[in-house]
Order: sequence, then structure tokens, then C-alpha cells
Amino acid sequence: MSSYSNSANQTPQIGRTLPKSFLIDRINAMKRQEMAFYLHHMYVQPSQKSQSDHDSLEFYAWREKICHWSYSVIDHFNLSRHTVAISLDLFDRFLATRGNKCDGSYALLTSLTTLYIAVKIHESRKLKIKTLTRLSRGQFDNRDIEKMELKILKALSWLVHPPTVVDFIQHLLKLLPIQVGPQVQHKIFELSRYTAELSVCDPFFTEYPPSLIAFAAILNVLEHEIDFDSCSPGCREKFFSDLHRDLNLHRGRTAVKTARLRLQTTLTASGVMYWGETSEFPNSLSEGNKPDEQICSSASHDSNDSSWKSFARRDSIDSKGSTGMSYSRRFKSPRSGSLVIPC
Repeated sequence: MSSYSNSANQTPQIGRTLPKSFLIDRINAMKRQEMAFYLHHMYVQPSQKSQSDHDSLEFYAWREKICHWSYSVIDHFNLSRHTVAISLDLFDRFLATRGNKCDGSYALLTSLTTLYIAVKIHESRKLKIKTLTRLSRGQFDNRDIEKMELKILKALSWLVHPPTVVDFIQHLLKLLPIQVGPQVQHKIFELSRYTAELSVCDPFFTEYPPSLIAFAAILNVLEHEIDFDSCSPGCREKFFSDLHRDLNLHRGRTAVKTARLRLQTTLTASGVMYWGETSEFPNSLSEGNKPDEQICSSASHDSNDSSWKSFARRDSIDSKGSTGMSYSRRFKSPRSGSLVIPC
């Protein structure tokens, strides 16, 4: 497993348990890792940079469907939603090596395979490969996924441990002043994580480093959701000053402002305004919330059990884009067609 990843279905501890200097060194190491190996543009081949508007629209439409479907699969099998971020990172970087040119069949095979890789490497529980082949409604067999797996790993030079937005959120919040109480820290983390999950579905953010998206998400939550009684102006200024001095994260930069605005737009498109404007949290933030359509948390990963069969009818996806999305997602995904396609 990645040294930065959280274990599945476990709420991380936000309070500082390590020396501040160690945390700063670790975050800077993560930033060096993302800049040296995992930026999306590094994988775009010069000969394949040109792409028609039609191809771009088709790719982005497929990507959004795949992201929502991946969350549905992960939720059903009670795995970490963090795994979807890793899977989409692999998906984006691999297809960048092909100029984002793909039809529905190729996009589906790629997404099945990147999800398989992400689960295999980053989860303690595994999905059987035959389970994923059935998710494709029989379009692909084990051999297809195994061949694609090797192709993806070679194209990405086996770089499959990207630091994600949630990784950065977790580490950055450990640098909050100690005057900010544990409950407030946890609230900031949960709301920022929710925003990060939405950002995974938006292709706009493929061009942004995860550290910047994490910083923008935290800034939005602090501004829109956390009052000054919970986190005083002095605590905020110290936090921002430390991030600027030690990590070169500055809230006044144009890229940060653009990311913040986009995150707000994505959140609005999902049907959820900032939570200060509503009476309750989104489903993903309440430990006791049950989805409208209950999925047993102990569901077997064996594709022969009854739980799997009911899931396959609702949540399989084929290369024509036909899906039967369940209502058991932990958040309201952005509505189809609601996201602006980046130029």
C-alpha cells in the first residue's frame, strides 16, 4: 500500500501526533513526488496533443460516467472511496499517453483495469477479476483485463502510488494550531474530503496538482463553513502563514483562486450548497446514515452471491454507456451534463 494512503473505511486521526517538522518534511516529500512523477501533462505524448472538440467531449462524457460508476462499485463492496481517486489518476495518465482517444469499449476496459490495479495495491480486501469481468456484462474476460493491466503498468512506468487530494488534506490539517479543537478539525476534514470526492469526477482538475486542490478545498471550507468561534481569525492567519512559509502554499495565487471557484461550482452542480446553508450534512459525513437502498457492508466479493447479483443488475456498465446506477452512493454526484468542459 501507498505510504500516504488511508486504510479502507477507517476515519483517519487529524490531530497532530507527529512533530511539526516531520509533518512538513513529509508533505514536502509528497509534493516533490507529485511534481516529479504524477503530473498529468507529463504523460501527454507530443505527437498526440491535438484532439478534436468532438473527441474531447466524448472522452469527458465517458470519464464522468466511469467516475460515478466506480464510486458505486466501491461503495457496494465496502472499500475505501480513496481507491477511486487512485483509479481515476491511473485512468487519466494512461489515456493521456493515447491523446485521450478512445471509444466506449476501450474506456470501459481501461477503467475496469485501473480499478482492479488500485484495489489490488491499495486495499487489504480484494476484488476477484471475474467480478470485474461480469461488471462489463460479458464484454471482457479475465485475459482482456490481465493484458490491459500489463499495458497500463508499462505505460505508467509502474508509478501507481500517487499522493491524492485526500492524502494532502489529512496531512495539511495536522498543521492546524492546537487551539482548534478535535471536533472542529474532524468537521473540516470531512467537509474537505467530500469536496475532494466531487473533484475526482471533474476533468478540469486533471491539470491541477493534488496539493493545490487540497489547499483550495480547505480554504473553501474554512471560509464558508467554519465560524470564528470554532477557528479564530488568529488561528487561521497562523495556519495560512505556516503553509505559505513551510510549504509554499499561498491563497492569493491565481491557480488557487481558480481551483476554489471551480470547487464551489462543482459542489453547486452536485445539488448540495455549502453545508452552512442546509440543515444537515451530506450522507457521507454522518456515520449513522443509511442509504435509501441498503447494501450489506459484509457483502462477499465472490460474484456468485445474491448480493452481487442484485448489484450487477443495477450498477453494471457497457461500452454504449448504458448504466443502472444505484441510489446508494454516499454523495450526490454532479448531475449529468452539469460540468463545464475545460478548453
